[in-house]
Amino acid sequence: MHILVCLKQVPRDNSVKINADLSVNADGIEKIINLFDEYAIEEGIVWYEKHGGKLTILSLGTDEWVEQIRRALAMGATDSVLLKDPSFANLDTLAAAKVVAAAVRKLGDVDLILTGRNSTDDESGAFAPALARTLGWPQLTYVGKVLDVDAAGKKVTVERHLEAVVETVSAGLPAVVSVIKDINNPRYPSLLKIKKVAKITPPVWTAADLGVSGLASATTITNRVPPPSRPKGEVIDGPDAAAKVKKLVDKLLENQII
Repeated sequence: MHILVCLKQVPRDNSVKINADLSVNADGIEKIINLFDEYAIEEGIVWYEKHGGKLTILSLGTDEWVEQIRRALAMGATDSVLLKDPSFANLDTLAAAKVVAAAVRKLGDVDLILTGRNSTDDESGAFAPALARTLGWPQLTYVGKVLDVDAAGKKVTVERHLEAVVETVSAGLPAVVSVIKDINNPRYPSLLKIKKVAKITPPVWTAADLGVSGLASATTITNRVPPPSRPKGEVIDGPDAAAKVKKLVDKLLENQII
């Protein structure tokens, strides 16, 4: 069985600067694996260990992403691919999905794609649906538990954890599954495994390798500003707990919160 996990690198925190061209300047901020993608990697490892085959990490980015790809390999992935080309810079979600879909077709034998629910930088949550639509595969979103991956029967069964209900849904393979953070607890790679993969360089596929050209984003960012600073909180003081509670309740009533 061939499982593929899409990995995105993001800044550790959102205290980024906005460049004049509206691009994000995250210089000096540590780069990490997108939070939700870590859960996708762990889920991929679980089912790879059960079924065997291959677990491939695929990223669309630059050379600086290699370190996070190595971390995923240290966690337990077996293979990796980096999609890198000047034409891949500043793609919107749909265009990025088209590039990744071309890579999936080039791999040729992928049975299951796992992604995070969304990335913690742009927060669109649209990549997995766009990828599934481009490939023409079923999509299962907001997955909080993978109940079964039937490699022989070509079927995946999951729980979709929605706001008011939990749905149990099955779909034929190949399929795209996006997961939420409650699905598992990602493992920490051992120091030995980190050292083992420290010099691995993933294969790089360009636009020419994928046979894609004329990429254009369907959406453009017309403005981008940092979020406003959060207002400072107020400390409730008083001679004892009862007085503090009364003062807090008075404040809540005054502001029509209760």
